[in-house]
Amino acid sequence: MIARLFSGRLAWMKRMRVSIFMKLVLTFLAVLLPLYTVTLLLNRAGSRDIRHEITKSAVNNNRFYMQSFDSEVNRINQLLLNFVIDKDLQELGNSVDDIASYDRTAKLIAVQKRLQLLKASSHFIEEVKVFFPKLDRTLTSTDFDTRVSSAEYKPLANNLEANRLVAIDERLFMSFRYPTSIYTNRPPVFVIAVELSTSVLRSSLFNIVDPEQGYSVLYHARDGWIVASDPDKPVQRSLQAFANREAPLADEAGAVTVAVGQTNYLVSYKTSALSDATLLTFMPQDDILRSLRFYEKWAWILLAMAILIVVSFAYSLLRIIHQPLRRLVFAFRKVEEGNLTPIVTTERGDEFRYLYHRFNSMVARLDVLIHQVYEKEIRNQRLTLKQLQSQMNPHFLYNCFFILKRLIQTADNEKAFRFAMYLGDYFRFITRSASDKIPLETEMRHVRNYVDIQTICYGDRIAVAIEPPNERCRVLPVPRMMILPVVENAYKYAFHQASGQGELWIHDAVKDGYYSLMIEDNGSVLHDDDIAAMAARLADSDADGLETTGLINVHRRIEIMFGTGSGVRLSRSQLGGLCAAIRLKLDPDGL
Repeated sequence: MIARLFSGRLAWMKRMRVSIFMKLVLTFLAVLLPLYTVTLLLNRAGSRDIRHEITKSAVNNNRFYMQSFDSEVNRINQLLLNFVIDKDLQELGNSVDDIASYDRTAKLIAVQKRLQLLKASSHFIEEVKVFFPKLDRTLTSTDFDTRVSSAEYKPLANNLEANRLVAIDERLFMSFRYPTSIYTNRPPVFVIAVELSTSVLRSSLFNIVDPEQGYSVLYHARDGWIVASDPDKPVQRSLQAFANREAPLADEAGAVTVAVGQTNYLVSYKTSALSDATLLTFMPQDDILRSLRFYEKWAWILLAMAILIVVSFAYSLLRIIHQPLRRLVFAFRKVEEGNLTPIVTTERGDEFRYLYHRFNSMVARLDVLIHQVYEKEIRNQRLTLKQLQSQMNPHFLYNCFFILKRLIQTADNEKAFRFAMYLGDYFRFITRSASDKIPLETEMRHVRNYVDIQTICYGDRIAVAIEPPNERCRVLPVPRMMILPVVENAYKYAFHQASGQGELWIHDAVKDGYYSLMIEDNGSVLHDDDIAAMAARLADSDADGLETTGLINVHRRIEIMFGTGSGVRLSRSQLGGLCAAIRLKLDPDGL
């Protein structure tokens, strides 16, 4: 599974073309992050397990305590039940004579001894009392009072639940009356009550949870009495928060999380089915999980350290590998664009120093070779241009002299003068050995001069429309005799043998960073196959052994001067003949 994921990540990197630097960083993260993720997950799982065990232990402690407490309450209740049927108590309770007689005194002493035994039978018992309402006397394990306290007697006399803990002035009592029914008109003969020791109960609650780890509360929701292990704790708020969170059923045990103020507590509870009392144990979650959170904090610290290590590692890779490699890549891109700029080397002691020096040597060698090839190509183009200049069309020369002769014979001096002037300018331009580059506007003037000569030769049989060049491109440097060979081809092939009206249209356009000058005619000599064959020859004009014509020479010179994408493009003209588009690539400034 891991191998499949790793191979999938590598495939994704290949598709996205991620750099080597990013691949190294992502690989490091792919190895490191799963380890720390597993560590964090194990820490979380351990926290849950320990919390579960702590919760389970707290619930079991509550259950054990309540079972012990219920067992003690039930035992005390059985002892009280034995006193209800005690013969001496019944006789003393039904007696209305003077209690100071010898027999009754002996009975009181005997009963008092049994009360002492009952008190000593449980450390939860604070005192044992017997109320004699007819005698208005109260017998305890140590004394025989003269009066019955109504504040204690009435709630105890009305209690018919054997296991109920009756709260009187923050004290807890268990009681039995004789007779047990309150629905008879007879007042009780006596009431025996056991006062439970709240201090002992409070001390016993410390056995459930250590005071430094929490506190316990034993309470009765219906009667409203409370015994807390630490009265200084917010007991009432704790009970209210628990009541709002949970309503435990009889004999129910469990644990919940309760917020008391700003502190979250883990509260385990157990409700007694015997006494209907509920035991709550409050343990702060921060204290329970403090050690686990300590380790979890360190896990996050280690993760932060790992991220810091990754960042440091990435920065080191950036400085040591990525930046030098990027300089080398950028240098190669410049070479692809034709910029043979060497890399500025620094004093490095690693492998990049060798790569930089080798790259600079390669660039220097390429620069020399390119200059050699370029100069050779320029020389060849100049030789070809000279050859074109020297190869004047004899037929055109003969026609010009014949027309000049005819104009002189017909005494058309003005036209003969203009014709001679046009012819002189024409020969002066094609035979001049000045710079290979001239402004476009100068080249266009030469074309107009040639058209004027042909107009005198052909008369009105050829309609010529020459649009002025684009304002921004008039001074654009172009190769000498770039347009004239294309126009000569139009007159030579399209109009020489044509019987109808000829049309020649020269116009230009600037689009997508290119300047295009279109020479269109309405000749019918060329078919679509012929135009396609001529276009193929231009596209393959660099092939060895190919005959160099005027169009091919123009195409090559334009490509050398203006770069790939420039040159001559042939297509069907809008006028129906051939359209030769001279395409020149402009620089970013449009010139």
